[in-house]
Amino acid sequence: MIATLRHNRRADYDEAIATAPPQGRWTARTADPNDPQAVALRARTLEAAWRSPIADRVAFLEGRVRGRMVLDIGCVAHDESRMDASNWLHARIAAAASTCLGVDILDAGVDAMRRRGFDAVVHDLTTGLGPIADRGPFDVIVAGELIEHVDDLGMLFRTAAEGLSAEGELILTTPNPYSPRRVRAGQLGIAWENVDHIVYAFPSGIAELAERHGLVLAEAATTDTPASRDSLRRRLARTIKGSHWRTVGIDTNGPARQVAPDAGPLGRALRRLARPRHRFVGETFVYVIRRPAA
Repeated sequence: MIATLRHNRRADYDEAIATAPPQGRWTARTADPNDPQAVALRARTLEAAWRSPIADRVAFLEGRVRGRMVLDIGCVAHDESRMDASNWLHARIAAAASTCLGVDILDAGVDAMRRRGFDAVVHDLTTGLGPIADRGPFDVIVAGELIEHVDDLGMLFRTAAEGLSAEGELILTTPNPYSPRRVRAGQLGIAWENVDHIVYAFPSGIAELAERHGLVLAEAATTDTPASRDSLRRRLARTIKGSHWRTVGIDTNGPARQVAPDAGPLGRALRRLARPRHRFVGETFVYVIRRPAA
């Protein structure tokens, strides 16, 4: 497909990108998910969603829930032992929100939360909103580091479609499948992450799930990792310098300048990667899903 878009149908693809609306369901245009119009429409949706890296995942969530009615799905975060940590997500969210209801399937964890004074219920959202239906609609639904654990990915989007206010947001955070160390571990066949993870979500897949439930991916960004980014730039710079540099032009006010040669597509790609802009190298992806604009 990629080769086809690059060569045989590139003009059609470029035209489709230029004329595609910023968001919309691709099935309204074609039945073929490989059709350039479908790909172009998804590309436009993603381009509209891209945001700059987020410095701190928890601080970002605190800012988005502040003063709002919040539902936190998967609030226990594995077990009671984590509830005393300063970075326990539910406590941070509850402190910032005007109201915060936690929901989880772990009875013991929910009991422990209640003993600590938190508002939480035991419920399996795969069966619907159930006992939390009367507590909404919610301004924000948070699912922090959850989607990679669940069998029913659609559960989160069904919950959002049914439980969000008109201007509400579903915010997902999940491991970034494109982070350099995760990609490298996969290439080497190394197992190093939580063994309870069953899937890695990626931007186009999240956009597709949102659209299937009448929602839209509105924002997408990774957490920022300056050290990793700088290290990547340094390695790429060394790679470029290790190729064939040449001297060009003599500046009368100084020595000759050293520049990398135009080594074709590979050289240009390396120089682009060596620049400071790297959108998706952070360990975590943050997605914001909303109802489509009227």
